[in-house]
Amino acid sequence: MNRRRLFRPATVRVLVIFVILVVLLTVLSLVSSEENHDLRQQLELDSDCTGSCHLNDRKKLVSVFSERQPAIRKFDFTAEYHVGAGPDGAIKQMSLINGVFPGPTLYANKGDTMVIRLHNRLNESTSLHFHGIHHYGSNEMDGVPGVTQCGVPPGHSFEYRFKLDQSGTFWWHSHSYTQRIDGMAGAFIVQDRENDSYLIGRDYDEDVVVLLQDYYHAPGEDRFAYYLSRTAAGFEPVPENGLINGHAWENICSRAHHLTPCETMAKDNPFEFQFVRGRKYRLRFINIAALAEFSISLDRHVLTVIEADTSDVMPIDVHYIPIAPGQRYSAIITAEPRRESSDSVLLRAEMNTACFNYPNVVLDPEVKAIVNLVTHDVSISHRWDDILDPTACVDLDSQYLKPVTAMIDGVRQISKVPDFDERMHIHTKTLKLERVDLAPFGFINRTSHLSAIGAPNLHVQLGLVDALTETVAVPTVGGKPNTEFWGGDNLIANVGLGQVIELVIHNPDESAHPFHLHGFEMYLVRTHSARIGVGAWKEDYANLYNLTDVVPRDTITVPRLGHAVVRFVADHPGFWAFHCHILWHLRAGMMMQFAVGVEHLQHDMVNQVMKDHCKIERDLGSALLKPLPGYQYRDGMIPA
Repeated sequence: MNRRRLFRPATVRVLVIFVILVVLLTVLSLVSSEENHDLRQQLELDSDCTGSCHLNDRKKLVSVFSERQPAIRKFDFTAEYHVGAGPDGAIKQMSLINGVFPGPTLYANKGDTMVIRLHNRLNESTSLHFHGIHHYGSNEMDGVPGVTQCGVPPGHSFEYRFKLDQSGTFWWHSHSYTQRIDGMAGAFIVQDRENDSYLIGRDYDEDVVVLLQDYYHAPGEDRFAYYLSRTAAGFEPVPENGLINGHAWENICSRAHHLTPCETMAKDNPFEFQFVRGRKYRLRFINIAALAEFSISLDRHVLTVIEADTSDVMPIDVHYIPIAPGQRYSAIITAEPRRESSDSVLLRAEMNTACFNYPNVVLDPEVKAIVNLVTHDVSISHRWDDILDPTACVDLDSQYLKPVTAMIDGVRQISKVPDFDERMHIHTKTLKLERVDLAPFGFINRTSHLSAIGAPNLHVQLGLVDALTETVAVPTVGGKPNTEFWGGDNLIANVGLGQVIELVIHNPDESAHPFHLHGFEMYLVRTHSARIGVGAWKEDYANLYNLTDVVPRDTITVPRLGHAVVRFVADHPGFWAFHCHILWHLRAGMMMQFAVGVEHLQHDMVNQVMKDHCKIERDLGSALLKPLPGYQYRDGMIPA
């Protein structure tokens, strides 16, 4: 008798394959779950934060860093004013995101998509820049008013959306006016579990953000107006205090200026870290200051530097780390495993006052925080005996920093700086011209940057607006006509896509300039500061370049009376700002741009909201113009 087959042979094979796939996926899921569980066990010591929760949120870090699949991470940022006693008692108006100071820390993984919706409740336009993010394919999200967008108008919102193609220590801040120093800044930490050289749970136990900044008792725009006045004599405003993670070492009312409203606090409120003896901590130092360079140290602890900006480096042990505005360093410390003279040590961030042009009698340049190792006993420890050169405003010596490179047969491979296709020269200078009442404006190649109103260069390039016929002319510092085609006063260097640029930065100024390049990293191949003269670059110096084992960085210091030579690979299109990260110099015009491969830009990259914001700005037109210093003289008026 013939029996009917329940399954055909082909069907049986399909069922077997299906069962095998289910089993494999189940095993992989269990392994992945176990890995995530192991990571969580390694990280979840307790539910407390290592300080202010919006800065070092361990639970959030564990949740984000244990994920395996790319995610869309959404954040709502509301910018608004807050008036009250600041971290040292002085009462001032601040511009804050979500009412917290410093701003919230962002955690993410490489491959994630960031969505940050910014709501502007200030009475001026605002913006967000994500410092160190290259924005591959998203130049319009770089957040620079006048370059890639118009500022977000008061009462309006804008959504920043971009994919993360990098990892490391970044930070975000406003790129509008002086809002950055008034509170609109925070840390941005991105992990790549597949490729990072140093991983939490394997190479160190905890991840800790340390924000360093100078602090002014007056709002930033008031300080900037003073900087441009004759009274300041061209000297950059010196801060009244310094902060670590938004905290001052002590109440300052007893020595504050008599015109500064101040509220005496019941007790001092320095920032306190809680470190468990014997555990390893990655300290991510970020200098968000307007002016100050800091020298960082931790009493009785060696700092093992592992990252410069966002580049992993071979471990190097130091006692001090000099860090300029805009720069970042990561260092691993092992919390002292046995008790010495006290259970608390001091984290010190000392301002290099040699970079200041005058003393501020209110300022204590040594900023301190407490690191509790076991208890809250505040016995004071002693700083390291060795000292740094107190007269130099320089980076950590690049000869000590080596990039992490591949190992072949147990031998570390040497990295090489790419050959250049084109050499460019720029000259930076702070000039005090009679026509602007001797106000100290920043120049690059005789151009002091001023944006066209309602016509950012990216939009002009894409044909969305005509900067010369659809906008009002802006008064330029040097008195020259607005820049042809672009409007405003713009210095823009055209660069072919894929070119390697060698940039020689001449600095005849008496002060150093920490320069930040948007969109790319730079290979610093030479720096020089002259004892006599202005340290001009010469052709023969090319033979002295360091072209091996250079750590790529996005922020480098150009020394006083000297020069720096960098190379960068222009591998993605867009308009990319290059500027001094001293806020007073940037605000006074020390900025230029590189227009890279602009023929490859897509016309639909600028969304309708961005266009609407620029239309609002153009409609305001002359209402946004501010007279340059000295306008009374130029108009034949006698100043009061």
